Amino acid sequence: MKKILGFICITLLLIITACSDSKEAPVEVKEGLKNKNKLQLSIWLPEWQKNSAIEDVKNSQQGLQDIRVFGAYFNSNDQLLLTEDAIEMLKQTQQQFNETHNIILTLINDYITDNSPSVQKDSALLHRLLQDTSSRQQHIDNIMQVVEQYDVDGIEIDYEKIAKEDIPKYVLFLEELYKQLSKKDISLHVVLEPRFPFKVKLPDGPNYTVMAYNVHGYHSGPGAKATFSFLDDLLKKIGKSNQNLAIAFATGGFEWMNQGKTVALTEIEAEELLNKTKAVKQRDKASGAAYFTYLDEQNVTHEIWYADQETLEQWTAYVQKKSYHDVVLWRAGGLSSKTLQWIGKQSAE
Repeated sequence: MKKILGFICITLLLIITACSDSKEAPVEVKEGLKNKNKLQLSIWLPEWQKNSAIEDVKNSQQGLQDIRVFGAYFNSNDQLLLTEDAIEMLKQTQQQFNETHNIILTLINDYITDNSPSVQKDSALLHRLLQDTSSRQQHIDNIMQVVEQYDVDGIEIDYEKIAKEDIPKYVLFLEELYKQLSKKDISLHVVLEPRFPFKVKLPDGPNYTVMAYNVHGYHSGPGAKATFSFLDDLLKKIGKSNQNLAIAFATGGFEWMNQGKTVALTEIEAEELLNKTKAVKQRDKASGAAYFTYLDEQNVTHEIWYADQETLEQWTAYVQKKSYHDVVLWRAGGLSSKTLQWIGKQSAE
């Protein structure tokens, strides 16, 4: 009888051990999952605010992956144009961060001439660049010249307001450019607007980012740059893409005055205004954004909405719950010490 009871006990112990082992993932697997689900932050540096942008990166670099210099425009000959500030920013960025970060140059379809106002996000320019095999190759040759001249780790294409009829040629351009850059071991990054038709099949290879902002701004009345309902709609749309996309959030915000004037503010500028006017800072539940109002000396009402460190934490946590862990911040320059500390903590180590 004792032998029978002993046999039963040993059998039960083996079954329990086996069940227990099947539920516990190995340590390496757990660490892999942990790293996979960790927030990966990158940031843009605007060429017009190079000193404060580089200073922000210096104070948060341990939490950053890619550093994206914004960037290169186009001249009257449809050739890429880097301003003196952009060249200097690229030079300083490479000198200070090249050993630890990937330095990427962002190309923007803004058209700049000496004798007329610049055109931002020029659809006509894109049509000329993409219209046929010859024009696309000329543009790719121009990009490769810039890569050679400035020795960057990657190129980012931020072409916006692409005409519907030019979308197929744009996709061809990305495919052709990726092949050329790959031969030089240069990465390709692509920024897409929320209105991009995500059902369109995009080529494998490039890294894609979607802009999750501009809900409110110069074009609208007061409000947050992104709301949670906007994020829900956007994630549903990009879920139709054949690619995994990073999410780009915007720092800072806007000040609206009741005569219709709207001014962009960095996070620091918004918080300086908050302290100066002794207004009451509030938090919007629908977006996580900070906002406040005040009356100036002429009794004009001002309304300020902006993203602070808490807003960025809420936005990134919201998309991470839906398995989006790659985030790009638009932009460095004018970030508060709290936001820089938060970025710095996102180390991949």
